[in-house]
Amino acid sequence: MRMKDAPFFWFRENRLEIPGVRGEHLFMHITDTHVNVWDEEAAEEERQTAEKQDEMWRTFKGRFAEANGEPYGDPQRIPTREAFEKQLALAEELKPEALLLSGDNLELSHPAGERYLTRMLGAYSGKYMIVPGNHEDQTFGSLWRPGVKTLDFDGFRIAAVDDSRKTVSREDLDALRALCREGVPLIVLCHIPLAAPYCKAQCKEKMTGMDDYFYIDSEAADENGREFVALCAGSDAVKAVVCGHVHGYYRMELVPGKPQIIGSQGMAGAVDLLTVAPPKPNPQL
Repeated sequence: MRMKDAPFFWFRENRLEIPGVRGEHLFMHITDTHVNVWDEEAAEEERQTAEKQDEMWRTFKGRFAEANGEPYGDPQRIPTREAFEKQLALAEELKPEALLLSGDNLELSHPAGERYLTRMLGAYSGKYMIVPGNHEDQTFGSLWRPGVKTLDFDGFRIAAVDDSRKTVSREDLDALRALCREGVPLIVLCHIPLAAPYCKAQCKEKMTGMDDYFYIDSEAADENGREFVALCAGSDAVKAVVCGHVHGYYRMELVPGKPQIIGSQGMAGAVDLLTVAPPKPNPQL
């Protein structure tokens, strides 16, 4: 059986049509894998905490799935480590141009988890881009250092920004603005969704029962957070935002024509397949 056909996985297909892009480009986006691991080097307290948190997620990921009307059964009721390894095996099979990991990759930033994630992604054969989530330290292992990271493709760019504390640094804001001034179409990868004025009502309506813990509010955030939302929503260079954090799949517009794709929980088999392509020709022209 192909990995893609495994009952653990469920998929959302997302297509972004961006003028100036050449060819079709497939990306695999996963988020909120919340991996809990321990190894022979782990202290006893570290192992016990990881075991406890892993068992906790067996229940809680089911609750999120039920709340969002998403699949959850025996195939998804597996340890977070096993789920993450299935996700990487799927990426090896699909061979996307890049694997996008939008935060809460680990449940907790701790030495065994950082060793594991570094080893697993180091062995992955393709390109990947990762950002930290609110469950992780902002410098988790060797996988993340402060600063906006970019990957360039044929006619567009993906920029990874750390918004895991519901804000961004002044340095990252300046770097993102500089990228926007270059005019190359940008897809922003971050962890926490953005509630721009246009989509704030959608955030509150669709994310039932969720308050502004679950998104960066264009009014309630700190100054840098507000500027980050305004930049992503207002810059013509930013064509989409890809993120996670809420443990449910949502697609909404930051402003008309600019999607925000919020991935669901990767530890329960959720996968976003993102195709970036040029606009289709208009047959009437």
